[in-house]
Amino acid sequence: MFWKLLLAFWVAFFVISQLFWVLVTLPATDRTKIEITPLSAPPSPLNGSDAVVERQVRGSDGSMFRVRYHYKGARRILTVPVEPLVLALVFGPIFGVVMAWYLVAPIRRLRQGFERLSAGDLSVRLVPGMGRRHDEIADLARDFDVMASQLEQSIQGREQLLHDVSHELRSPLSRLQLAIALARQDRSQVDASLDRIEYEGRRLDSVVRELLSLARAESENSPGEDYFDLAALLESVLADARFEAEAAGVGIVSDIEAAGAGDSAPSLRGNTELVRWALDNVVRNALRFSTRGQRVHVKLAYDEATARYEIDIVDEGPGAPESVLPTLFEPFVRADETNAGFGLGLAVAKRAVSAQGGTIEASNRPSAGLGVHITLPAGRFAVMA
Repeated sequence: MFWKLLLAFWVAFFVISQLFWVLVTLPATDRTKIEITPLSAPPSPLNGSDAVVERQVRGSDGSMFRVRYHYKGARRILTVPVEPLVLALVFGPIFGVVMAWYLVAPIRRLRQGFERLSAGDLSVRLVPGMGRRHDEIADLARDFDVMASQLEQSIQGREQLLHDVSHELRSPLSRLQLAIALARQDRSQVDASLDRIEYEGRRLDSVVRELLSLARAESENSPGEDYFDLAALLESVLADARFEAEAAGVGIVSDIEAAGAGDSAPSLRGNTELVRWALDNVVRNALRFSTRGQRVHVKLAYDEATARYEIDIVDEGPGAPESVLPTLFEPFVRADETNAGFGLGLAVAKRAVSAQGGTIEASNRPSAGLGVHITLPAGRFAVMA
């Protein structure tokens, strides 16, 4: 924008100066009105009706001369010729109008865009109306479009989340009401109804706890200031998971120190609890889709070239439908609708990993099973032995 304004003013000055010299070129009949005399000589007398414009100039030999231009008319206080005044009065407003339109028009579009956005119109976009501009105002319009797009996605996600939450809560609540009605109608069904009420209460408690975990993961704006050993944290998560896996007949195979993520690797900087949530949810999700006799493979490695940890968690279960993979980390998305989960575990993991500046992806394995690949940036300090 600065260089455009500078170039516009320079071009306007050049054009006006050239027009001025074209307009003030004296015709042959007026050249007799020019008087050039040495400064030491007395000036010629003026007629009563003559007006004169006088300047003193220096010749190439250093002599001083008096240059006078005689013209008919009343004597003026200001001796500026009429031509530059006309040029300034005519072209000055034109140049001002063009520059004002060039600057004010996109700013007005920005203001209208903010007004529409504040009124709830999240579909407003400004870049299409900016034409071929490539200046700071166009950059501001692009930033506005990015902000509006993120707001639209966020609000739509919240609305979808509320819809999904109401759906998930409605089912157990309906079964609770049904169990209560059966208990009132048939006293012999009281024990069975109480068991159902207890079961549905635990499911409601689980979905509320997972929703709170999701909300906390989304509210984290900074990765945290903890420095911890990722290998030790992963081992702790796997130790808890093995307790449940052994009861289900599922094995957990870990490959951590052999992958080079031992004591010589740098520490991880972040929020310990969020990273634990992410790893725990992914591992438990792998266990949930594994059957007796199958194994869950967990591998941790450190990439020195990118200074990032890489974690692979692979199960031997049925995998996920290809149509579900792009949205697998969204809330209430389930790879298998018959599964008892709520579809919040991977969503919590995605938010927690993103808060640490990492990435998480899921893909089906060629043989069988679902693989989840997580990357996390390392910290600045090495883990002490």
